[in-house]
Amino acid sequence: MFSIFCVITSYGFEVPAGERPENFFSDLKKSLQNIEGNSSVIRAKDYELSEAKANQLIAESEKGLRIGINVYGQSIHEDRPNEGFYHRYRALNQVYLRKPVFHWGALQAREEIGKLNKKLAQESLDRRIRSLRGELRAVFLELVVLNYRIQLATEQVKLARQNVSSVGEKVKVGLSTPLSLEEAKAEQLSREISLSAINIKLQRKTSQFVTLSGYTVPLNLDIPEAFWDFCLQHQPSANFPVLVSSINSEEIEQLNIQVSIEEQKAIISDAELKPKINLNGAYFQDQVDTLEAGQNLDRNNFIVGLEANWAIWDSHKSKAQKRAAMARKAKFQHLIETKTRELRESINSMIKELESLQARIALAQRLISVAQNRFEKSSLELSLNRISPLEHFSSVVGLDMAKISNLETVCKYMVLLDQYEQAVGSE
Repeated sequence: MFSIFCVITSYGFEVPAGERPENFFSDLKKSLQNIEGNSSVIRAKDYELSEAKANQLIAESEKGLRIGINVYGQSIHEDRPNEGFYHRYRALNQVYLRKPVFHWGALQAREEIGKLNKKLAQESLDRRIRSLRGELRAVFLELVVLNYRIQLATEQVKLARQNVSSVGEKVKVGLSTPLSLEEAKAEQLSREISLSAINIKLQRKTSQFVTLSGYTVPLNLDIPEAFWDFCLQHQPSANFPVLVSSINSEEIEQLNIQVSIEEQKAIISDAELKPKINLNGAYFQDQVDTLEAGQNLDRNNFIVGLEANWAIWDSHKSKAQKRAAMARKAKFQHLIETKTRELRESINSMIKELESLQARIALAQRLISVAQNRFEKSSLELSLNRISPLEHFSSVVGLDMAKISNLETVCKYMVLLDQYEQAVGSE
């Protein structure tokens, strides 16, 4: 049955596997499985995640030890008073290190921002993958409906041509009128135009699916028997018992991360005009003159100490930066409240629409039964020459439209249920 018995808590909601379209269509299942490797849309998000990881390493390295080496050689030419011309070569080296000790939480804040941006990029990637899966399901189901429409339209064109031929023969023997023949021809042309339009739409939707998924294998859009059973035999439940106790939205979670980032930026701004303490150390070589003329002494020097850097005035730059961070934080908090209200309203609207679609599914199934009975009686009447071929053709079209209505309603239901899962967050 189409019944959905679940409780939405902070863990979210997940569509039952048996009600997902990929459970019935193998090509859709394959395209969804390979989406991360094939889709150019996802690759772009992967690049953003890689950049965020690199920026996190940059922020972490600001707290670390920095070591450097200098090696240099000199050619010295000296013309000393009361002495001959002096020339010699020398090579010196230097090793130095520097490590931040206390920066009033600014370095930790930068590191935290790096982690939050990485988390934001990861969640953005996950969210895009999830939304893209929903888009592919929706587009694929549209393709299935269009393909079935083409099958029915092709049969209708075939029947329309047979009808034109049959009416033409009857006109020759005086059993029908020229007006009936013209009506049959008009119906045939109308069906052919409709078929051409559906074919064009199918091609466009197929291109869209390939662009989104990167799946280039020709799609099998034929409807399997299991899906027909799902559409024709499953009965929607009378109720949609869902209790919303809390909302877990990926979009709201991303806004919460943005709030945390702005809080860390405020910490960095506060630290701008405070003294920063660094540990410095060095080993270097130099030479000094000795008391003996023309002689030099090579020295090895070791230095260890603390360095204090204090910017005491920046023309209110740091204050303005903090003020901007607080303004952005307030903006994101306002967006969270707005998005939460919008999401609740959207969820309530989705539930109502899902209930409406369930009722429409039941009606569409009854319509198929009625249309099937009409078609069978029309076929009998046609065999007894009690109705015209055009009247029988109307019953054929009626049955086809009933099947299409049922198929489209079920597909809309599946797409909306998938969107509902995205709105409240899956487990």
